[in-house]
Amino acid sequence: MSKKILCLLLLLILILPVISACKDDNGDNKKTTSTGAITEAEAAGLTPRNFGGKQINIVTVDEKRGYTYYNIEWASDKLDDDEDKILSAPINNAVYNRTQILRDEYGIDLNVIYTAKPSDDYKNEVMSGTSDIHIIADGVVYLAQWGLSNLLKDLNKIPNLDLTKSWWDQTAIKDLSMANYLFCITGDIIVSDKNATWACFFNKDMLYNNGLEDPYQLVRDGKWTVDKLHEMAKAINPNGAQLSDWQNDTYGFLTQTYDAIASMCSYNQRMIIKDENDYPLLNIDNEDTYKKFEKIFNLMTDKSCSIVTEVAIKNSQDLYRDMENIFLSGRALFEYNKVAYVQKIQEANTKFEFGILPMPKYDENQDKYYTTCTVYFSEFIGIPICVKDEDLDAIGYTLQLMGYYGEKYVRPAYYDVTLKLQKVNSEQDEEMLDIIFANRVYDLAAVFNYEGSLTMYTNIVMSGVNTLTSVVEKNSDRIQAYIDQTIESFKALDQ
Repeated sequence: MSKKILCLLLLLILILPVISACKDDNGDNKKTTSTGAITEAEAAGLTPRNFGGKQINIVTVDEKRGYTYYNIEWASDKLDDDEDKILSAPINNAVYNRTQILRDEYGIDLNVIYTAKPSDDYKNEVMSGTSDIHIIADGVVYLAQWGLSNLLKDLNKIPNLDLTKSWWDQTAIKDLSMANYLFCITGDIIVSDKNATWACFFNKDMLYNNGLEDPYQLVRDGKWTVDKLHEMAKAINPNGAQLSDWQNDTYGFLTQTYDAIASMCSYNQRMIIKDENDYPLLNIDNEDTYKKFEKIFNLMTDKSCSIVTEVAIKNSQDLYRDMENIFLSGRALFEYNKVAYVQKIQEANTKFEFGILPMPKYDENQDKYYTTCTVYFSEFIGIPICVKDEDLDAIGYTLQLMGYYGEKYVRPAYYDVTLKLQKVNSEQDEEMLDIIFANRVYDLAAVFNYEGSLTMYTNIVMSGVNTLTSVVEKNSDRIQAYIDQTIESFKALDQ
């Protein structure tokens, strides 16, 4: 059976329930309450209710931020029902399904507002208590600052919101809580967090033409490491000449400074960990940090095979577009990027076949393949502190339902249909995606950016000299003081 047929069948499975529920015997659209509503509500851990048309105001990011699904992942009022559109818009149709169910069966009307910078655009309103927004969604690094400023509700205390359910990202809950407060979450309610997950893309034609090892098998054998990637990258330029012409040279590894942060997470080496009281602890002045950073630094700055985008590409109007064009034109073997990159690869109609791999391990002794998300584009969800107490019941109920139906409809539309069936080229890539998404981790330092810790690794890579030891010595006390201040602030919270 072709992928196109499979896509169509799966999409019909996703949209048929709502089509059936919203038509009477004469085929006319009308609102009805399906007999399955009680079962569904209970499956979501809720008591069956109808809110009689309660409007829930959600502010989120528009597509100007650069992701394909920002404009459709929250709500949709239009079903794309011809074959071509079904094959190109499975996420929209799944979200439409969920939107109709919430409206028709539970009396919840989603009012979604799109803006380029939600955290900036609504901060003053929230601080003054004049905002009527019930839910805010933005990159986790921006919402984290709201949390530190006590501008978000503690999600542990929202009625009807059960954070133990499978549709919430349990790793994010564990990694990003602080002093047992939790200000933002993500999960199957949306797809942009998954789209922001870091992975390793490669040019299959270039790899096979150079007689290199099968990276899929290396992954299966637990031997896909940063040393192996470095070795394969150097094979593209066997004479070891220094590469300096980014517009014409061919590279083994195409990289950007954020890859240093992402790589340290993929080695499960986080700058900040937590103690038994859920308070942050600085974790940079140790041998593991130094040796693991040295490995990724040496790979990224090896000019015989690698190009650091922010260092090498000069006078560019769109730096990262130029970086990606190196790979899209077939002049790079490996590139780290977010999973959303598959869309750009397809749109570019590349002349080569691409593959996707998990981020490599530090060494073969590492227990798993880990990855993280870009903190700028991974959308999380919070409830503004100014929301009235009487609205929290409906908000918690809405989020719980959206998470439940997200797991049931939206996640399959994104992961099984859009990503696996439409975007990647082989069963091997589908296997790799399962590995990539199995072990996502988050570093509090990157998310909360304590005293500029988010850019510590990136600045060192930009400099071209590994000064991590002296940087740690210079900045540790300052970062620790800020952490201590944060802890005291959290202790003083009264939520």
